[in-house]
Amino acid sequence: MAQGLVADLVLMNGIVYTADTQDTLCQAIAIQKEKIAFVGSDEQIDEFIGPGTKTIDLQGQMVIPGMIDTHIHPPGIALSELYEVQLFGINSLEGYLAAVKNFINEHPGTKAVFGQGWLWSAFSGEEVNKGPRKEYLDEIAPDIPVILRAMDGHSWWVNSKALAVSGITRSTQAPEGGIIEKNTTTGELWGTVKENAISLVMQPEYSLEQYVEALRAFQSKMHSLGITGALCIMGRFMKMILQAWQLITRQGDLALHMQGAVMVDKQEDVFSQLTAIDRLKQEFDSPCFRIKTAKFFADGVVEGGTAYLLNPYTLETGRAPEFCGEFLWDKEKLAQAFALANQHGLQIHVHSIGDAATRRVLDALEDARQVTPPGDYRNTITHLQLVNPTDISRFKSLRVIASVQPYWHFKGPNWWQSVDYRILGERAKVEYPLRSFVDQGVTIISSSDYPITPEPNPLFAIEAGVTRNIYNGPVFGVEDITDMDDERYLLNKSERVSVKEMIKSFTINGAYALFCEKDIGSIEVGKQADLVVLSQNLLAINPVAIDAVKVNMTFFAGRLVFKREESQGEKPYLNRTRI
Repeated sequence: MAQGLVADLVLMNGIVYTADTQDTLCQAIAIQKEKIAFVGSDEQIDEFIGPGTKTIDLQGQMVIPGMIDTHIHPPGIALSELYEVQLFGINSLEGYLAAVKNFINEHPGTKAVFGQGWLWSAFSGEEVNKGPRKEYLDEIAPDIPVILRAMDGHSWWVNSKALAVSGITRSTQAPEGGIIEKNTTTGELWGTVKENAISLVMQPEYSLEQYVEALRAFQSKMHSLGITGALCIMGRFMKMILQAWQLITRQGDLALHMQGAVMVDKQEDVFSQLTAIDRLKQEFDSPCFRIKTAKFFADGVVEGGTAYLLNPYTLETGRAPEFCGEFLWDKEKLAQAFALANQHGLQIHVHSIGDAATRRVLDALEDARQVTPPGDYRNTITHLQLVNPTDISRFKSLRVIASVQPYWHFKGPNWWQSVDYRILGERAKVEYPLRSFVDQGVTIISSSDYPITPEPNPLFAIEAGVTRNIYNGPVFGVEDITDMDDERYLLNKSERVSVKEMIKSFTINGAYALFCEKDIGSIEVGKQADLVVLSQNLLAINPVAIDAVKVNMTFFAGRLVFKREESQGEKPYLNRTRI
């Protein structure tokens, strides 16, 4: 045995998909300290095993690189689970009201109720477009504010007390890009606010200690799903989140590669905001947490009628026949903002749902290139529900990354027909392109937008990307499918991609988007040993069974941070009892 080649840990007798440029498959991995020292066959691995080497017989289990969620909102639903009413998994008005009543009964003396997770598909009539009325909440909670965020986060349902405490009256003007819904007959406040008008509503407040507790729970959840890195989208509570991550980092407990994305508000001076981001970059920089991204909003969401479309919404939305939504920026100012962001060394990450919004974003990125020094910016557009086919090739020519959420790439029961198809018509049948990007050579990265996707299990997304079909029927309250061509929930199967392409979208492509591809994202010698052990070989099983595959172990920098114990359920190994 050559001196210096003794491994600390060896995994052998497995199916190792490296996600390298050759799509290499092998059997064994040797790890020294935090790094991968060898990748190859079981026979070759023997020379790395010494008296002190720990060995794990994988018994045919699959190993892939640690996965990266490139659009996520920490701490996800951890704060909501700890301190708010839970609406996830409920799809009826009666269920939402019962959950709020139960929460109030279980928390006597509470001064305000916050929650998240209601669905547009739970309502009918005018409420399908405007959102639910305040009177429902007034009846069960007339004396305390109730503020409930929709599943997508772009619309908030509030009661009269919340409106009053927030100082919102029928004469209040919504800020640009926001909507305060009103009764079209009486002019009275309806009970929902959307997009930028959300800033007018009272916000939940949590302490630094509560954020630390929630972020620790978030990290444990990520490890249990095989996630070892993420792009952290930070909004209103950015400073508190940054301070909490910093505290966890200083205590030596951060075991995720985190990159922070800071919101740029069109209402404020862009240069001043970018200068402030520069200061944040210096203040919160660490090996595992860096701020490198500026987040922009180009439009809203289809279900709220706020996405910006090339062609009008259907008349079913109750809008004017020519209504196409709204682009949230002046195009020239957006191009200037993009140029400034790249000049500050920041990656651009743009929320864009509608095809018109995406076209304008591409136009602005193209204009910005004319005044920006050449550089490796890795600018990204995310969500991409509708994209005109003629614009897809522009992603490649402009070197723009396509950030997709495959969790949404099928005809969701109790959603697609009543929301997407009702609002978009035939366009809903070709929403969420995926294969089209791959065929044009565009880099795709996958993410959950958690907590918008309440269970950010990458295996669910991998199945949906491969099948373009429902990934777990019982999760949605319906019978599961056994055939990927089952027509009930199938969405445009021509957009299917391969299992390997989906794995890469969560691994090496995600690492590229985080500027970390030289260190993580594939299983190669010299890279950090971020690994996921799966219960089955994703490349060999029926794609409709991928959702049933389990994450059995997760390693971060060669250290076991999660192990599944069948007798005990999921067992996070990192600081699982520490607050």
